[in-house]
Amino acid sequence: MSDVTEIRVHGVSGTPPESLLEVVDLRQVDGDDTARFLQRSVPPPEPPVREAFHWGNMTSGSIAKAMWLLLAPFGLINLARYTLPMAVTTPGVADTEQKRWARVTADVLLRLLGLVLTLLLTAALAFVALDLIAWQCGNSTRCVTDNSWLPFSDTQPLSWRLRMVMGVAPPVVLITLLVRFGRQVYLYPPPVTKALGATQPPMEWLDGVGALAQKEFWAVSPRAPMLRLFHTTACVALLSMLVAFALSDPVAGLVGGEKWVDEVLRALFGAAALIGLLCAGWTAWGYHPKGDQLTPDPTGRDAIKIPGAFRVVRWLAWGVLLAVLVIAFFFGPHYSSRGTGVLPVHLSGFTWVLNLLYAAAALLLLLLGGITFLLSRLIPDVAPRHFRRMWGGMACPTVASLAVLLGTGFSAGSAIQMSRLLGDLVQPKEDPGEDQAPLVLPDVFHVTALLWAGLVAAALLCVLCLVFWYRFPGLGRPLDRRIRDDYKGVPCADLPKRTVSKIAKAWRLASLKYRLPCVLVVLSSFSFVFSLAQGYVAGHALWTRSDALFQRVQELLYDRVWFDVKFFGLADDVGAWALTALAAALAFVGMRAFRDPRWQRPVGVVWDLLAFWPRLAHPIVPPPYGGRAVLALAKRVQDKTGGGGGVVLSGHSQGSVICVAAVLRVGDETAPQPAPGAQPPLSRVALLTHGSQLLWAYSRLFPAYLGQRVLRDVYEKQLEGRWLNLHRWSDYLGGPVLARPASGRLRPTLKDAWESIDGNMPAIDKYGTAAGPGVWYRAIGPEIQLRDPHQVVATDGYPVAPLLAHSSYYADPAYGEMVRQLINQLPG
Repeated sequence: MSDVTEIRVHGVSGTPPESLLEVVDLRQVDGDDTARFLQRSVPPPEPPVREAFHWGNMTSGSIAKAMWLLLAPFGLINLARYTLPMAVTTPGVADTEQKRWARVTADVLLRLLGLVLTLLLTAALAFVALDLIAWQCGNSTRCVTDNSWLPFSDTQPLSWRLRMVMGVAPPVVLITLLVRFGRQVYLYPPPVTKALGATQPPMEWLDGVGALAQKEFWAVSPRAPMLRLFHTTACVALLSMLVAFALSDPVAGLVGGEKWVDEVLRALFGAAALIGLLCAGWTAWGYHPKGDQLTPDPTGRDAIKIPGAFRVVRWLAWGVLLAVLVIAFFFGPHYSSRGTGVLPVHLSGFTWVLNLLYAAAALLLLLLGGITFLLSRLIPDVAPRHFRRMWGGMACPTVASLAVLLGTGFSAGSAIQMSRLLGDLVQPKEDPGEDQAPLVLPDVFHVTALLWAGLVAAALLCVLCLVFWYRFPGLGRPLDRRIRDDYKGVPCADLPKRTVSKIAKAWRLASLKYRLPCVLVVLSSFSFVFSLAQGYVAGHALWTRSDALFQRVQELLYDRVWFDVKFFGLADDVGAWALTALAAALAFVGMRAFRDPRWQRPVGVVWDLLAFWPRLAHPIVPPPYGGRAVLALAKRVQDKTGGGGGVVLSGHSQGSVICVAAVLRVGDETAPQPAPGAQPPLSRVALLTHGSQLLWAYSRLFPAYLGQRVLRDVYEKQLEGRWLNLHRWSDYLGGPVLARPASGRLRPTLKDAWESIDGNMPAIDKYGTAAGPGVWYRAIGPEIQLRDPHQVVATDGYPVAPLLAHSSYYADPAYGEMVRQLINQLPG
């Protein structure tokens, strides 16, 4: 045991290494400030040596990382790609992929959907800054007077041309930030230079699926920097088109410039539209340099060197925008009067562009649902019932629909709340008030608010269902008997009814996680339908050049009065405030996580899914930490086993996913191999997972990467059975992984037979196992159940333990026993 190292890997909450190792005095033995390995400064009195792998600095610690939560729609689009039903004969080898054409089609749709959401964010901010603030509010003396924080003056009104330039500034800042954020990475690919005398081109990023074991999978894909360039360049082109069209087609209140000015602006509009179409085409193609063109960026600012032709297109887009602004500022339209009627009018082009983006998102989402359904039928799901694909293989459009509704919702919510902050938002068929300046919004924003009110109602219904499942779980008295069965030998006086009731509540609360897929599919179904509905309304307005369909909706809903409240106005307010509350909550949680470690777990749960996978479908997502964590851990394992030592990997929650991926990497044929005649590195590695979501969440949501076949291969072939999983029935996130009831749902049953991941039917120890003072566990093959609290009777040296739920598996005395068992299985 003297040459065995136990490496503990924390979960998404960024557990401090002092808590992982249960000591204070630590020293760093490997890694850097981003991902580091630490040991206690004084050697332990007895082996094994314990190390803590701390990777939490990648997902928390700065205000910029906290604000990434506001870009959750982009992250959901990128996440959706990894949920596709896919299958390969050889992981990472594209030629062995089944139905590759269908998966490639889905990738094209996801990339285009991501581009639409990026353009929608830019268009929404441009509308708020240019139309709402610079045009509508800037034209109103009352609005300027009531909002002294604006850089306008009611005594010396700024000219429209100057306000127009000021309104362009926020979208330009946004695009600049997107470029900067999209460049942030934790792992660069190795230098891709052609070897001397080699006939093969340089190694490229693997586009095959199921490639967790390949180092290239975790490196930055050459496609990501190119997609970021296409997205941001298209945003610049869109901004140029909006400004050029608004000035070349002036509305009431503006006097156009000379004829040559309009012709130049229309020419610049055409140039910007051509650049935007090129970017959309390249995005759908997923172009990236290959072969000898794939070279690292010599400046170090990016993963690869962007080809010169595309850099020219990017600067052309900025040049067109600058030309539009110069022409507009010096020769563009000017005011004819301050009055434009009772209600202000929109600048030309904004309503049209917003309708186009809404309709495009709905159409792409519909096509994505169709190709995913086809893909799920072409690739049958042969996994056991508990490992089958989530939502029948339709997770991709399900997650993408949430992204679309969030993206459109954030756009509408920001415009609605900004209009209310500036003045009086005039709802359809309402007369403007007299106390504040009237402001109007495009109809599609009101449609989104109405639909979000419906989503709020659906969410409340789901919450009521969860409460019902919690209060009436259908377990009843047998749950009490089942809990007492875990405490055999404990006198009834030491296990009173109130203690059993407290444990039963924890079990019922933890069981709700198995209901979450049902709740999410309900909300996602509403999101899918609502996204199509708002897209249909926008498309109809775009096609007919009228708002007749929206007026029909108003006629159906406007005169509905419930409890002396008009339904239309109430629903519009509920939806708008729901969107505002969601955006404010994301910002608040992010800020609190930056200042208070207790708030890091809510942020970590979001980061868990959004930032683990490499950028592929959307280039502007939180910098992925998965590759850095997996490759650093795999290298540490190889270093430790290279000299004949043994390693026990201990992964908690998300750390269990990192450990599984590291095992796959160490065992891959492309990984560094030992000297001839030496034992393979994995022969001296064992795995202990706890609080893991591998069975009920990850294997079902990402079947091509962490499905049953992959997990079984890790257990049987890679580790040859040296894998144990710990679970508590009170754990509200983790659960069984390596065994489950042969029939029925996951539940704390002892009467039914259980089946392990290798297909065996292990015996159930109905009375637990005592391996020492205070040690208790129930073994069902490789699956180990711990009771919580593990100690309910105080004895000398063993006080009553608290209810731990998802945390502190290391505090259970049975944890050390499991580590010893795994060490005994390692070769001497």
